[in-house]
Amino acid sequence: MKIGVMSDSHGNLKAVKQAVEEMGRVDVIIHLGDYVEDALYLRTITNIPVHILKGNLDSFADDGSISLETTLGGFKFFACHGHKYGVKNDLHRIYYAGLEKNAQVILYGHTHHAYIEDDGRILMLNPGSVGAPRMGDPESYGLITIENGEIDAKIIPFWND
Repeated sequence: MKIGVMSDSHGNLKAVKQAVEEMGRVDVIIHLGDYVEDALYLRTITNIPVHILKGNLDSFADDGSISLETTLGGFKFFACHGHKYGVKNDLHRIYYAGLEKNAQVILYGHTHHAYIEDDGRILMLNPGSVGAPRMGDPESYGLITIENGEIDAKIIPFWND
């Protein structure tokens, strides 16, 4: 199973489309918020499930959820934008929320900065910003591969021309 993860597209549909093209075949895409409209666009250009989460700039959006708890490829995922867990300050609150939910994978965005860490209990992934990077970072997205009970996660940077 392959899972595409993106966040913080902020209306940059060109970057969203480029990320989808670069991902290749994936089974599902999770958009972690900011903007819900961009995630809805994903549904028009793909024929796969797209999970839509609300970010701090999506409070008035009708579509999307604040968080997602699901099992994919045998792994339990907890996903959210991250702003309600103070991820710009530290990752303690979101990490412990994931532990309480028995998550094996935590996905979040909001910081516009890509991050990946696996402490042996929980794999944490922030794909960075697909459409509005900061501090010289490139646009980026995440790609998770699950095969034979093993999980591998990568952050894929790209420069949107």
